[in-house]
Amino acid sequence: MLILLTIIILPVAAYLVWRARWGSPIDPFPRVLAYHKVTRFEFGGTWVPPARFASQLDHLLEAGCTFIGEGAFLETLSGTREGRSREILLTFDDGYRELLEEAVPALESRKIPAHIFIVSRFVGRENRWELPLPGRRCRHLSRDEILDLDGRGFTFGSHTRTHRDLTRLDPDEARGEIAESKRELEDMLGSPVRSLSYPFGRFNARIAREASLAGYEAAFSMYPPGPGARLDAFALRREGVYIVDTLGSLRRKVDRGPLFWLEDMKGRAINGVAVLTPIFKGNQFRSRE
Repeated sequence: MLILLTIIILPVAAYLVWRARWGSPIDPFPRVLAYHKVTRFEFGGTWVPPARFASQLDHLLEAGCTFIGEGAFLETLSGTREGRSREILLTFDDGYRELLEEAVPALESRKIPAHIFIVSRFVGRENRWELPLPGRRCRHLSRDEILDLDGRGFTFGSHTRTHRDLTRLDPDEARGEIAESKRELEDMLGSPVRSLSYPFGRFNARIAREASLAGYEAAFSMYPPGPGARLDAFALRREGVYIVDTLGSLRRKVDRGPLFWLEDMKGRAINGVAVLTPIFKGNQFRSRE
């Protein structure tokens, strides 16, 4: 009987805590999915195999979802366009070169737009901030590759200059990470960089204010700490998609049905583990000037 009561009480208690602390996100509003690597295999959790990525796109299309670009999303955010809950903005953090071979063909064949967040000082260079697991060092898109994708309709945002946890930097360093990355990417692209993705999803009120002052129109976290029903242009929510996700869990992220709270708790736990990376690595992943 005690075991049975525990099985019943623990999920109920977890749900009540989730509902009181976060609760359901605002709706109707476009969903934002966050991918990192689309690759054949690696030791880690932030990757998706190419075949599974393609099946996820097909599954969402068959479910009646519509993929929108950054422009339409920002218009919805500003209130100049009416958004729908079945709309999805597809984002990629870090801008790994593997996207060219493993993700772009699937996206282009289905005419799906995508928004890629670039770490400006790592353009064309190898990753240096991930934990040193086998197979984790990956090269980022080069300048020519970014310009090629820009010409093919993909859009780009900033993921700061060197992918450091902004909340652990002094004000001047954080300001440089946020503002200089915008300037560097705009110089490369020849067009405005309108949105920012916080490294590790980490931000606070000071960092959000710096993003606004730098001229961004929006900034994305992963799972913001405040109530889900609050819509803040500089604390935007995204649903992470990881190797552990199935088609069912992907649908729960998008549909936000009765079991959405479990997906939200799972995503927050995974993101919480990722946040430990800068703590373990300290400042050794600072870019070499």
